Amino acid sequence: MGFLDELVGSLGHGQEQGQGNQPGQLLAIWHWVQEQGGIEVLLHKFQQGGLGEVLGSWIGTGNNQPVAGSDIQSAFGEGELQSLADKLGTDVQSASGTLAALLPQLIDKLSPQGQMDELY
Repeated sequence: MGFLDELVGSLGHGQEQGQGNQPGQLLAIWHWVQEQGGIEVLLHKFQQGGLGEVLGSWIGTGNNQPVAGSDIQSAFGEGELQSLADKLGTDVQSASGTLAALLPQLIDKLSPQGQMDELY
């Protein structure tokens, strides 16, 4: 699990947004992403949900555009988000907010050169 440990470590530094147990949340989000079919499926759902431009900012080398929890809820079904909420020990609305806060950072770290590595 070296990649994930490195990722959690890099995202955990300098983060003072009160995100609670961020390493645990990142791990839960990562497992949830894998259950959804991986990063490619996640990216496809974002594009289908009208969030392609926002997603592009996370992958690109510029600043990350923010995303709202409500946008996350629109892009994913209730059942998919309930699965994440269960992993995080919270409700769908809170899980959407956590995903909105952490996913841009996760995708940004997975695309340091402005493109996704096909291994993820």
